[in-house]
Amino acid sequence: MAIDVGGTRTRVAAEDGTVVRFPTEPDYDRQLALLRDAVQGRPEAVGVSFGGRVTEDGDVRVSLHLRAYEGRPLGRDLAAALGCPVRVAHDATCGLLGEHALGTLRGEDRCGYLTLSTGVGAAVRLGRGEHFVALTTEAGHQLVEGNDRRCGCGQTGCLETLLGGAQLRRRLGRGLEDVDDPRFWQVYAQRVAAGIANFALTAGLEAVAVGGAIAARRAELWPPLRQALADRLTYQAVRVHQAATEDAPLVGARVLAGTPPTSILH
Repeated sequence: MAIDVGGTRTRVAAEDGTVVRFPTEPDYDRQLALLRDAVQGRPEAVGVSFGGRVTEDGDVRVSLHLRAYEGRPLGRDLAAALGCPVRVAHDATCGLLGEHALGTLRGEDRCGYLTLSTGVGAAVRLGRGEHFVALTTEAGHQLVEGNDRRCGCGQTGCLETLLGGAQLRRRLGRGLEDVDDPRFWQVYAQRVAAGIANFALTAGLEAVAVGGAIAARRAELWPPLRQALADRLTYQAVRVHQAATEDAPLVGARVLAGTPPTSILH
């Protein structure tokens, strides 16, 4: 089975393909109870995509949008509740695994995944075939010159303050789904392009998939984003794709359950 615990919503996918969706509960213990109720039967193994940094054992290290989860042993608690092995990884890493397995990154040896959703997450996959390593990065917290906005991580100037859905909702007083001003999305696309360019060039990536709710639901983002990337990346071109599905982290959580632990750096 696969579970995706995001900063805003949770999805649970059963083996038969059915998906249960519900808002993520900010209270850790109530969220565990909801997950127990959503998982039917006793699965052989569960992969979990989580909106934050975790340890190899699935303990939550940092979650800027689910602060009450920090320090909690999510992987071990779910394993005890569900009676099966549980693997947990950052949602960007799972999105990357999902896109490489079934989406736009199939066959790529040097690739990345960027998610534009409640926050901004990024992960890198390097290697050929079964011999690879996937790791979460902090590209969402790269510092943007001239940006004086304070981020939830404690830094000033993070890319996430310009692109993350939660931070923009607080600043605008409404969600991005309600913003239809073409000028806003032109500026947003320019900022995404700069972030992708830095992310890709730093890691020497050949392809990047962009996923998350914002990327999936705002079609007007893509033409100016592609143009901005073409204008910027004059040294080393990078193939940039819209993620094949908004459910890439959920798909990747299933892949994670069967991935060797040595291939994932948390």
